[in-house]
Amino acid sequence: MDLPIKTNSLEIIIGTYEEFLLGYKVELKDNKPVLVQSFADKSHSGSIRCVAVHKQWIATGGTDDRIFIYDMTSRSQTQILLCHEGSINALTFTPDGTHLLSVANDGRFIATRSKTWSTEACWKKAHNRLAATHVSCHPSGKLALTLGSDLILCTWNLIKGRIAYKTNLKSRNSLGRQPNCLTWSNSGDYFTLSGPRVVEIWSIQTANVLHSHSTKSKPICICWTDAEACVVGLEDGKIMWLSLSKDEKEFELIAHNARVKAMHSFKDYLVTSSSSGEIKLWQINETGKHSKAKLKELAVTNVGCRPTCINILDLEQFGKDYGIARSCDESSKETKLVNNTEKPFPRGVVIIECDADDEQESSKQTKASKKKPNGDDKAEKEAIEEKDNEEETLDYVKNDADVDRDGDDTTYSESKWTSLHDASKSNRHKSNKSQSEKSENKKKKIHGYNEQNILPSKAKKRK
Repeated sequence: MDLPIKTNSLEIIIGTYEEFLLGYKVELKDNKPVLVQSFADKSHSGSIRCVAVHKQWIATGGTDDRIFIYDMTSRSQTQILLCHEGSINALTFTPDGTHLLSVANDGRFIATRSKTWSTEACWKKAHNRLAATHVSCHPSGKLALTLGSDLILCTWNLIKGRIAYKTNLKSRNSLGRQPNCLTWSNSGDYFTLSGPRVVEIWSIQTANVLHSHSTKSKPICICWTDAEACVVGLEDGKIMWLSLSKDEKEFELIAHNARVKAMHSFKDYLVTSSSSGEIKLWQINETGKHSKAKLKELAVTNVGCRPTCINILDLEQFGKDYGIARSCDESSKETKLVNNTEKPFPRGVVIIECDADDEQESSKQTKASKKKPNGDDKAEKEAIEEKDNEEETLDYVKNDADVDRDGDDTTYSESKWTSLHDASKSNRHKSNKSQSEKSENKKKKIHGYNEQNILPSKAKKRK
């Protein structure tokens, strides 16, 4: 079996509910194409809702109100756009790649210039301040369609930067409360809208429905494969082929066991994903007359996450040696990490030295504290003096007792208590005198005079 596609020519980009951005390459194993994971990135802090790809650029938007830009030439993240204040619902590049169009729950429709990644234009009231849910750019790059929660389909003139006209979808009961699957055809002559059980193909010439097809299950996603043919992913896991030409018949094909969550076509290949995490690569053969001939399954894998959006990156733009150069870069990085075994710099000891001025100030403070006694020191001195007085009284009592013992025992017993009482009185009288003398001396020092220099009348009064 010959391989229908070149090795490493396609890379599937997948956004998931689990905040992961995944990449899968198509490789050849045992003469069969196999999907092999190429990278996994978790930059978003919320589920990824939309992915847009143009040349080497990948843009992702999520429920964390941020848009991440990746440059696949260096396979690195280059920019983070914070222009929205709500969950990003849809992203798309203009066909020439000069601008990135985005809509979010904050109701804004923003055009960002891809050269500088700065906001070129911002329409805050694109849908009467209600959430903007879908955006799709015309292949010419001059028109764009947006759809919001106000059920109004806005056609934008991107050259003049204003709304060309509005279409009210509230009267169309077939589309339900929230229309879905807004996509332009490859030629730009048609665009699609879907409801709970219907798929409508609108014509840009008549600005009305050209073809309406009812479905047994709810349409989830739509992808155009040709100027007049599109593929519809249904909730029951089937794929429905629709064509505007009378020669081709409509048919359904069982693709997945769960609902078909996202699809994308590139050249002659179609990629589908289901809510169970299953990814399938198909080959499109439009010349075939029946379903098996038109869609042929090439490879299948399970990513282990719940996909929300999908896109395809063309690796042929980077040249033939793109995969080899990347592997060499990775190996060189690994060797650098292995060789980087230098010993850590030894730790030093930091010594903090005081200045001489600080030492002098500290010594002055200690001397001043010695000179100026505190109130606690005075109290201690008074307590020591009282203890000395008590010891003197005890010595006096002991001496008196020794003298009395030389006399009769009867006189000793009677005179013992009287002598103690008299000694305590005399000691108290002496202590009172000493305290009064100290207080008078202090007064003399304070007033700075002696009684000799004072008149006798004043001295008597002071006494």
